[in-house]
Amino acid sequence: MPVRRSGVFLGPGAGGPSKAGKKKSKQGKERSNKGKAKAADQTGFTLLEVLIAVAILAVVMTSMLASQLNSMQATRYARDITAAALLAENVIVNLEFEHRQEGWVSSDQEFEGDFSDQGYPDMDWVCTVHFIELPEYNQLLEAKEGADEVSGSSDDNVVDAGDQAFGALGMVWPIVKAAIENSIRKVDCTVKWKQGKLEHEFVLQTFWTDPAALLQLPGAGGEFTEEDDNSGSEDPTDPSSRGGGSGSSGSGPRVNQRLQGSPGTQNLGGG
Repeated sequence: MPVRRSGVFLGPGAGGPSKAGKKKSKQGKERSNKGKAKAADQTGFTLLEVLIAVAILAVVMTSMLASQLNSMQATRYARDITAAALLAENVIVNLEFEHRQEGWVSSDQEFEGDFSDQGYPDMDWVCTVHFIELPEYNQLLEAKEGADEVSGSSDDNVVDAGDQAFGALGMVWPIVKAAIENSIRKVDCTVKWKQGKLEHEFVLQTFWTDPAALLQLPGAGGEFTEEDDNSGSEDPTDPSSRGGGSGSSGSGPRVNQRLQGSPGTQNLGGG
C-alpha cells in the first residue's frame, strides 16, 4: 500500500520521492510565497493620514455644532422677544386702566417692575407716561416770524391768507392747547433681560387718548351741537334777535376784524 509523506507518494520498493511529488511540492512553495507577497502589499494608513482625517472630521463637527448652537440661540431670542412684546403690551394696558380710574396728571410719571408673576423673573420693565406740553401761541408766532425772515417773505405791509389763518388760530389756541394736553399721553415701555452675558431690550411706544376731554372744543366754535341751537327760542317780531343789522345784534358772538394796510381788507361779521 503506497504511503504519502510530505506530498510524495512512496510506492512499494520506491527509494525516494517521485517526480510528481517534487512538482507538487514546488507549486505549494510558490503559492505560499505569493500569499506572503500579497499580504506585504496590503499595508495600513500612516499616522499622518489618520491625523489629517481626524482634523477634517473635527472641523466639520465643530461647524455643525456652532450652527446648531446659533440656531438654538436664535430660537430662544425669538421666544424672548415675543414674550417681551406681549408682556409690555399687558403692562401698558394695565397702566392705562389705572390712570383712567385715578385721572391723568399734568407731569411725567415713571413706573418699573418685573414679570415674576408671569413666569419671567429675569425680565424687568420700565414705563414712562409723558405729559405732552404744547408751546404757547407767542412761541408759535416767534417761530413763524423767524421762518418768514429766513425765507424772505416777511413784509409788514402785506398780510396774506396764511397770516390771517395764523391770527385766527391765536384766538382759539389756548382752548385747543388745553384740550390736546388733557386728552393725549405718550407712553414708552422698555423691557430688559439677559441671555448669557448679552443684554437685550425691547421698546414699545404708544399714545393714550381720552376723547371725552375733547368735548370742550365745541365751545370754541369747532362743532355745532343742539345746545348751541337756540333758533327755536327767537322771537321773529323782535328785530334784535334777527341776524344782520349791526355787529352787536343777534344771539351769537360775532367777530369784527379789519386788517389795515392791504388791498384784501376783510370785515368778518355784520359790521
